[in-house]
This record gives sequence, structure tokens and C-alpha cells, in this order.
Amino acid sequence: MMTAADRLFSYFPLLMTVLLLAALGVFAQWPSLWSAILVVFVTYILPPTVQRVMLRWAPLKQGVNQIDGRTFSPWLATHHIQAFYDALPYLESLLRVFPGFYSLWLRMWGSRVGYGVEWPVRMDVLDRSLMDIGNRVVFSREVELAAHVRKKTDGGRSRVLVRTVRIGSYAFIGAASRLCPGASVPSNASVPEMTNIGVNEVFGDAVRHHEQAEAEFA
Repeated sequence: MMTAADRLFSYFPLLMTVLLLAALGVFAQWPSLWSAILVVFVTYILPPTVQRVMLRWAPLKQGVNQIDGRTFSPWLATHHIQAFYDALPYLESLLRVFPGFYSLWLRMWGSRVGYGVEWPVRMDVLDRSLMDIGNRVVFSREVELAAHVRKKTDGGRSRVLVRTVRIGSYAFIGAASRLCPGASVPSNASVPEMTNIGVNEVFGDAVRHHEQAEAEFA
């Protein structure tokens, strides 16, 4: 069940497809710096800009949000705005090839990202405006950062829990780890591979894991 505004935003991936094809067509006919900028603008700048304008109009609240078809759901709108990158993940992966580009892009969405963060080419960030990441954090491949979890309720409705994922400075996130809504990793922590940090869970004993990691690499 969706409101009229929710349904309008559900067409955003289609709009993105049309605009990107049009921009590529312009570039193919008139290859120039300006047509290349148009392609980049449509691909990477337009969606975060639309989302930030939308969230000014309807702020996304942390906590439990109802999706009942009666009131507009800001989270559902952000889900549709970001769906284009879930369908074409290589567009997002390309940004991680160039140092600093992906961190800058997440800041455009509204996330707080420190300096010197190391991103692998292959990982998933499911809520690009809800990350709080400190300085010089290192991510291994196949990590998933998810600031929401959705659950179906009676009557065909659903609700979604939305909370920022927080990672302190100089933390290390092991391969194939998953951080859920409200998950928190302290500074200097070393998260082992394939770790699941659950909803509102704090990864504990950062000092012990840091010392253990140092001993293993000594």
C-alpha cells in the first residue's frame, strides 16, 4: 500500500533510466566536456540532490516508521531514489576505484564520513544517507552496511526500523561482515570476518580485538 506521493517516487528509477539514456545519447552525438558533465550529473549528482530536497520537505525520523498507505513514507521514497544503484551496482563500485570519490559521494547523500577511509570495490551500503564513519576506517570486501530493517505486519502493511550505522575512527571491518540498523563499532576496533553486528548492538571489547589483530600481524 502506497500513498500517491509514495507511488510517484516509485517511478524514480524509470526516470533515472530515461534521463541517463538521454544524457548518453547527447554525449554520443556531441562528445564534449559539457556532455560528459551532463552524464556525470545525471548518474551521480541528481539522485542525492533530489533526496536531500525531499528530506527537507519530509524529514526521515530515526526509529520505527510505519508504511501503511495513509501517510507519506520518507524512507520508502529514499529506497526508490537509491534503487537505481542497487540495480546497477557497478556504477557505485566505479566510484570506489578512485581514492576519496566514494566518501565524497556519501557526504552528498548526507552521511558523515571522515578522511582516509578505505573502501573495497565490492561491498554494499544500503542507506547512503545514514552512515556515520570516522577517520581511516578500513573495510574488507563483501561488507554490508544496512541502516534499516523492514518487517511485514498484519493487514498487508509493514514497518521499518531506521537507525544510523556508526563506526569509530581507525576501525577495521572484516570481510563479509554485516552491520545492522543502529550497530556501533568503537574506534580502533577490529571486527573479525563474517561478523554480524545486530540491531542497536555495540561491538564490544575493542581493545582486546585490536591487540589480537596486532599479535596476528606481528
